[in-house]
Formats: sequence, C-alpha cells, structure tokens
Amino acid sequence: MKNSYFNFTIFFLFFISTCTSTFGQITFEKGYFIDNSGRQTDCLIKNLDWKNNPTSFHYKISEQGEVSVKDITEVEVFNIINGAKYIRKTVEINRSSDKTSELDEKRKVEFNQEQLFLKELVTGPANLYYYEDGSLIRFFYSLNDNKPSQLVYKKYRKENFEIAENNEYRQQLNNALNCTEVKQTKIKNLKYKIDSLKNLFNAYNGCINPNYLIISNSKSKLKLNTYLKIGLANSSLTTKKNGSITAEVKNILNPSIGLELESILSHNKGKWAFIVEPTFQISKEKGETYQNLFARSILIEVNYKSFEIPIGIRHYFFLNKKSKLFLDIMAILDIPINSYIEYSNNSTRSFGTNFGFFLDVGYNFNEKLSLGMRYFSPREVFGNVNSVDFTSKYAGVGLTLGYKVF
Repeated sequence: MKNSYFNFTIFFLFFISTCTSTFGQITFEKGYFIDNSGRQTDCLIKNLDWKNNPTSFHYKISEQGEVSVKDITEVEVFNIINGAKYIRKTVEINRSSDKTSELDEKRKVEFNQEQLFLKELVTGPANLYYYEDGSLIRFFYSLNDNKPSQLVYKKYRKENFEIAENNEYRQQLNNALNCTEVKQTKIKNLKYKIDSLKNLFNAYNGCINPNYLIISNSKSKLKLNTYLKIGLANSSLTTKKNGSITAEVKNILNPSIGLELESILSHNKGKWAFIVEPTFQISKEKGETYQNLFARSILIEVNYKSFEIPIGIRHYFFLNKKSKLFLDIMAILDIPINSYIEYSNNSTRSFGTNFGFFLDVGYNFNEKLSLGMRYFSPREVFGNVNSVDFTSKYAGVGLTLGYKVF
C-alpha cells in the first residue's frame, strides 16, 4: 500500500508540472486595440477573462505571429470580439475598503486620480463602466461620451460601531437619468450590483433612443453541472497504541456512489469551479492484530459505512474544445453509519465523525464524462478516542467515473 501512495505522489507531481507548462495557456481570440495615435490594429488577444481589471494584455498579429505586450500607457481601447471591451480613462476613484474590520468613521468619500482600464458594460446615450481590484468594486458612468464619474458608494462605521452606507449613487442616477422609463421608485432601492445597474442604464437608453439595441456579452456568474459519480477505492487502516502498531488491515475495497455538484465560475474562461460531492461508501474487510511473541493474535473485521461530504475547488487545464484535465483539492466531512472494528474476542471499537482531505486528478470529455484518480490523506477515524495513546490512520487511493445528468 505504501508503494501505491508513493507512486501516486510521483504521478501527481509530474502531472502538475506538465499541465502547468503545457496546458496553462488560454487561447488567443480575435480583437483589436486603438493606440495613442488613434490607429486601430486588428489582432489576436489573449483572453484571460480578467477578474481584476487589467493594466496590460498580450496579443499577436496572426496565429503564427510573435506574442507582444501592450500596457495601459500605450493603448486607449482594446476589445475582444464577442467579449470584453476595456477603455482607458483618467478618473477620480475612491478606494476605501468595504471590509468591516477596515471601515473608517467618515461618510465623506475621498478620491484619488488614477488612469485605469474600465470595462464597458453598457454603451449608448448613457454609458456604464466597471472596475474590480481584489475586493474593491466600483462603477462609473458617463452621458454623451463625457468623462466618466464614479457612482459613489461607501460603507462606514458610526460611533456606536453600527455599519452605515453612503448611497450617493442613487441620487446621482436620479439626477442624471431623467426619462419617463426611469422612475424614482426604480432608483430608490437600487443595488450597487452589475445586473441592477445594467438594467437601469438599458432602460434609460431605450427611453432616449427607441432604436437602442441591448448588446450583452456577459455570461452568468455561475454555471451549474450535476454528475452521477461511482467510485472504487483501495484503502488501509492502521491502529497504534503508545506509538506501536496494534492492527493493520490492507486492501480494503470501498465502492461508492454519489452526486457531484459543480459550480463553474465564469472568470478565467471557466477554468475554476466550486464542488460539493455528497457520497455514500461502504466497505468490509478482515485482518488481525499484532501481539508479542507470547500472545496469540486476534482476528478483526472492519465494517465501515459512511456518508461523505467532500467540499473543495477544481482547476481545469484545457486540451481542446472537447477535452480537459482537472485537479481537485477537497476537504471531507465523513459521517460513519453503524461503523466499527469487531475483534474475535467479542470487543468492538466504533468509528466516529472524522475529517480529511483528498487530491483528485482526472479527465473530462465533452462536459459529459469524467474519470478521476484520487489520493486520500491519512485521517483519524475513531471519533471517540479519549487518549492520545490510541490512534488510527485510514488512507487510500481510488478511481471515480462520472456522467453528467444535468
């Protein structure tokens, strides 16, 4: 069993190094940029589907062309066809934190002048722009292509430690978007969120220009997939008392069945996902205890049934349009169901709720079939152990097969 773990670890490290260098790149897509002289250059832009607004981008003139870089000081606009469009603007921006622990006691907003690439969300008589940098999110607007102004929103802390909000952006929009389709009731409870603001700006633009066409390249923040998963693991259980092995059971086969609920984030071209995989597993295997030279060994039997709740993250490495590799890092909450070790002298020791981790590498075809190989880290399974003198170690490797049902 130890050789299995060692071989898996070597395979895992080789897989990571290979994937990082070979499949880590994201494809170049058709687009253009406009430089400081106003000249437009058609090219292929490396689409990173930026979460944070970029300050530069990679491009090449043709598929076989050399990769070059343009930064914010050289480019006024860059646009990926059917994708994001960024416009360079010098704006006044407030960078006060929204984190509770970092709030100040000032309602007043303080601004810094910065040159930024703003992401264009809505374009028309009224334009809406977006900026994100870590946990900082800011929206900007302009009318008739004038200089963008920030829509003011700030959290602050009152003297009694109560959290308050400066929602000045609502008054700004109420003053700026003067049209019958934009009523005060729409703005009164308007949220400082992408969808809420986009709907409002689209309504205003449609009111001003009846021929206004809503163009949206945005995608849903989350894409949900559900896979039926079956698996088979090969595990071992070792118990120790006072540091010495008292029992060891090898080659415990664990068949399992469950559902994988995958939520793919739209940022970074869908390369990251959040996963929950509720699973039922069952196993039964015999072994024997270790005794001294003058004592007889005792036969034991492992009866292990449990409901597992793995939760973690996944990263995809794209091979082509239909094939991709993935890496999962998962934490497990394991809830045994009438599980125990039974000794031939009629004594038993029950399993308790336990926690562990596993690493999973695998292959997904056409977002329909998946095959994974996983390594379970050693974990303590006797939840009712009261003494550090008695410990257990449960670990294994396994294979899973998944089929997308939704």
